[in-house]
Amino acid sequence: MKIAILSDIHGNIDAFKAVIDQMKKQKVDIVFSLGDHLGYYPEAIEVFDEIKKWDCHVISGNHERIFLNFLKESKEYRENVIAKYGTSYLHYEKSFSDDLITEISQFPDNKEVVVDGIKFLLCHGSPMDKDQYIYPDAENVVLDDCDSKNCDFVFMGHTHYPMVYKGENTMIVNVGSIGQARTIGGIANWGIVNTKNKVYTPLSTPYDISKLEERLKKNKEREYLYKILRRNNSTL
Repeated sequence: MKIAILSDIHGNIDAFKAVIDQMKKQKVDIVFSLGDHLGYYPEAIEVFDEIKKWDCHVISGNHERIFLNFLKESKEYRENVIAKYGTSYLHYEKSFSDDLITEISQFPDNKEVVVDGIKFLLCHGSPMDKDQYIYPDAENVVLDDCDSKNCDFVFMGHTHYPMVYKGENTMIVNVGSIGQARTIGGIANWGIVNTKNKVYTPLSTPYDISKLEERLKKNKEREYLYKILRRNNSTL
């Protein structure tokens, strides 16, 4: 059985559709999605609609929590969110149904899943802290804290930087980001686990950033949101 591991799509439907095409070619059976389906980019409804077409396990990320707070917090909080992440949260507020908001509010912070006898722990931050950033250059003592005697794999997102670390008991993996890769722009980072051999394969899927870039410029979004889509990629 093949399991696709996704994280940090961030409403970037252009990147996600490119990944979905690869998932179909790879004949993926199950999807694990590690949070931050929204934030930065506006097409989060489409992202959720596509995920629901799969046999999936979904958890929350910090941007799901930011959105839920955005709906009820002060004007100052809302202005700070828009200044940092762009206007996508205003779009979500207007377009998300009550059912979708309820669904998002019920996403767990982490989740244990067993498939073909293999135990997986799904996190957004780390097993210790849902908001902790575990970067590839983290000290071994920090990475070893993520090791689990009860699981075969610990999957994380949050940093947008892919990473694989072999702990004493567990394979610890950060799959990177589909929607806003921090290594090379225009590349969606994700991965697949094959349960037949317990092998995780990191994958990088190129996608066309031009239409998303045009939409962001048209909406006069902050430059960061589209400039990062070209980061370290001289071909774009």
